[in-house]
Amino acid sequence: TSVEAIDACEDRNKFSQLCDRLRVDQPEWSEFATLEEARRFCTVAGYPVLVRPSYVLSGAAMRVVTNDDELDIFLKTAAVVSRDHPVVISKYITGAKEVEMDAIGNEGELVNYAIAEHIENAGVHSGDATLLLPAQRLFVETHRRVKSISQKLCKALKISGPFNIQFICKDNEVKVIECNLRASRSMPFISKTYNVNFIELATRIMTGFPVH
Repeated sequence: TSVEAIDACEDRNKFSQLCDRLRVDQPEWSEFATLEEARRFCTVAGYPVLVRPSYVLSGAAMRVVTNDDELDIFLKTAAVVSRDHPVVISKYITGAKEVEMDAIGNEGELVNYAIAEHIENAGVHSGDATLLLPAQRLFVETHRRVKSISQKLCKALKISGPFNIQFICKDNEVKVIECNLRASRSMPFISKTYNVNFIELATRIMTGFPVH
């Protein structure tokens, strides 16, 4: 997997543009450097929203806010809002399920994958989720769309190695939250559950050995 592909996923503007080109749905979001800009977005998108300050680890300091007062308090007390430290605000979908795709790609082709379902609804946890594997309560159409979107992103990014995509799903509407071009913390558990060594498979691909 190329450095350019990794950058395309880590940079939210680039990733959003990629999803738009691929016609992959995502929650409405934007990046802000002033409180006034943040307020304007929330007025248009509508509350509740998910606020994520820059330079935080694994969901730390994220907050779901439901009105202007909560937004003001959070941004003034818990986050640094400036041109150097922009804040990302996304439309928060209540009662939605979070779903994860852990997969291995080979030159843009999906080689193997596992779809896991979060027990907590999207936005409840901050980095430490409880998963069901394999997913137990997903619509067949939701499962199909998660796989289809993953194949599109894998091909567009020419992924060779492990990757993880997080989705927010409600009533068969599937939206991408983010894509990480690395092995996730859940991959060892997936390997044990399915008795398939995903890490070995990814390593063989990245080092140029044939896979079956």
